[in-house]
Order: sequence, then C-alpha cells, then structure tokens
Amino acid sequence: MNAALQSPGYRALAALLEYPDAAFRSRLPELRAALAAPGFAADERSALEGVGAWMADSDGLELEALYVRTFDLDAQADLHLTSHLGTDGDRNRGPDLIRLASHFEEAGWALATRELPGYLPVVLEFAATLDETAARDLLNGAHEALLAITARLEELASPYLPVLRLIVRRGAPDRPLAQPVENAS
Repeated sequence: MNAALQSPGYRALAALLEYPDAAFRSRLPELRAALAAPGFAADERSALEGVGAWMADSDGLELEALYVRTFDLDAQADLHLTSHLGTDGDRNRGPDLIRLASHFEEAGWALATRELPGYLPVVLEFAATLDETAARDLLNGAHEALLAITARLEELASPYLPVLRLIVRRGAPDRPLAQPVENAS
C-alpha cells in the first residue's frame, strides 16, 4: 500500500513528465489546477503554468513526437536517472535499481507502474509521499543525473526545461543553479 501524499507538488512535477498521450491531455486541466495550488513559489508556479499552457496549446501528435524525440530517443535526456550515473554504462544500473526499489519497499511504497524505479516520474511520485526534507534528500542523491538531463534540455531549448530546473532546485536548494526556474526560450 502506498503512503499518503505529504508533498503533492512532486506528484504534479511527475505528471508533467508523463508521456503526453490522449489520456494525459484529458487530465491536463486538473494538472494545471494542481500547479496553482500551494507548495510552489510564485516564480515556480509561473514557470510551471507556462509549461502547462504550452502543453494545452500544442497539437497532441506534435506533443507526443517532441516527448519521444526528447526523452526516448536522446540518451542525454533519458528520464531513467541511473542511465546518467557512472561510466560503466548499464553494468552498474542493476544494483542501483535494486537499492532504489528496496528503499521504496522499506518505506512501504509499491511501484504502481511497470517503469523502473529509477525513472524520474516514479522517483517524484515516491517523493510526494515523503516529508519535504526526505524528498529533498532523495532528489539530492540524484543531483548529478538531474543536472545532466537539465543541461541537455538547455541545449535543446526544451519547453520541459523549467520542470527539470525546479526539480534540481528542490533537490539541492543550497547549490547554485546555472539558470533560474523560468520558461525556456
């Protein structure tokens, strides 16, 4: 059984990184309302609303194609955090994934998806069940991977960039960021 939400903002961030199929797009109004809820600073809310507006205004097939090009076909923007760790390629991913799955299990949280435990939206869903300090520590542990994804999204001038910048900020508020949380353009 999964724990109750303690930090619902992380669930909204996870949702913004889901594959934007028709079911996702039908839930977009509720997601945009969640982004306006307490838990985000004014600059964060503004940047995330920009992402939500971009999604709402985009053609569905174009949105899906951009998602695939960005996160599925570009290894540097892969949302599987363990793919950005270490230099041994996939060799060390297994133990890292097992440790992360064990961490979820010890916290009483079960994966509700067929995705790997190192998939960023899954990590954010888990973070939503933690208090803010524990969620921050979890994301801080993936800081280098998050920076790698963010750097690639900056190179691409991706509309998803504000989401990753916010995740980096949440995980490491004391570390300097290259850019503030804002819309890419």
